[in-house]
Amino acid sequence: MARILITETDTFGDTTTLGWFDPARCESFEEGTRWDGNNNVGLASGSQWVDETLYRTKAGRWVLNRNATRYHNGPDSYRFLDDGQAQDWLRRAGNDEGLAKHFGPDEEERGPGRPAIGPQVKIAMDPDTVARVDAAATTEGISRAEWIRRAVMVGLG
Repeated sequence: MARILITETDTFGDTTTLGWFDPARCESFEEGTRWDGNNNVGLASGSQWVDETLYRTKAGRWVLNRNATRYHNGPDSYRFLDDGQAQDWLRRAGNDEGLAKHFGPDEEERGPGRPAIGPQVKIAMDPDTVARVDAAATTEGISRAEWIRRAVMVGLG
């Protein structure tokens, strides 16, 4: 396959070339599919009609291909993605191998939960002090972290 130009067209119809790549010289990642009861639907595209493939170029750029030509003779489009977008695509596409290879092991589940209060600060204390803090926190019916936060605020005035 020859070079593929990646272009952008503005609201006036003017097209600018953003770059190019050769898919034959890239690492490629296919999206997974799921059966919805009637059709195989792409995990990343959410479509039974469009297939998506993510490419990693030799220069380390990510390119997303949306291929609608197989079913509808529609457009075949390409666009650059940044690392965050590529990581998100690999996760949505069910491509755990590509995700782990380029971004490390995926984080554990996350979802609704307690919002972050601020940056985490780690401190070391001797076991006797930890036991005393835990006892005081239990007496007040709060967590160790909350007891320490309150003690710091009292110390700061």
